[in-house]
Amino acid sequence: MFPPAEPAARRKSIFFLFPWPLLLIAYLVGAHLLGLKMQGPTGYVFVGLGVAVTFIEFFKSGDIDARLFFVDLLGAVVAVVAATVLLCYLYFELDRMPTFFHWLGYALILGDALFSPFNSFRTALRNFGLGG
Repeated sequence: MFPPAEPAARRKSIFFLFPWPLLLIAYLVGAHLLGLKMQGPTGYVFVGLGVAVTFIEFFKSGDIDARLFFVDLLGAVVAVVAATVLLCYLYFELDRMPTFFHWLGYALILGDALFSPFNSFRTALRNFGLGG
């Protein structure tokens, strides 16, 4: 009766449902657990990953429906909470100062949490013909 779902449509839905800022947190935690220094290539890869995640999240937040908006907003809140926990753990439990890369990751995650809902709202207004 209905044609089977296309694999590209399934990949697109996974792309839109995945909270990409959590990759930044996973990278920082992985570098800490493996004992890698963030200076040099490890830090450069992190900066590149941060730029890629920022572009992905900004692209992902445009032209979405209400369900995907809620998932995106929930993912942004979870990422901000997880990044805050990571910074607090480094500072209070391990007695280590967060590095530039920790602060950069936190700024990217916080920026995503602030600007992605704004971009979604802006595109929704444009789609309804209400934006100026």
